[in-house]
Amino acid sequence: MKKLSEVNISCELIDVQTLLPFDINKIILESLKKTNRILFLDEDVPGGASAFMMQNVIDRDGGYRYLDSPPKCLSANPHRPAYGTDGDYFSKPNAEDIFEAVYEIMNEADPNEYPGFY
Repeated sequence: MKKLSEVNISCELIDVQTLLPFDINKIILESLKKTNRILFLDEDVPGGASAFMMQNVIDRDGGYRYLDSPPKCLSANPHRPAYGTDGDYFSKPNAEDIFEAVYEIMNEADPNEYPGFY
């Protein structure tokens, strides 16, 4: 989050503790109402828990009404992690991946304020 604040991006981080029951108090929806953007982050393979969370917030809770940008998921790569000490770093989302995903959302929202890195 420090790196994001250095480029003038503030965000809310919600640590989902359980999927069943999932966000019964609609904390994620309340955050979405404030930010109008959402990134689901998960260490599981694509289509796992991140897809479950997105479906519940966007469909069940009506979060689609508050979106100014497409919702995004950032999950692990669809392969088995390497056995080395850095296997998780290259298989699961890391700090750089998260920064890039959030920055891309902001670039789509305001390309003048958040120019692309390309």
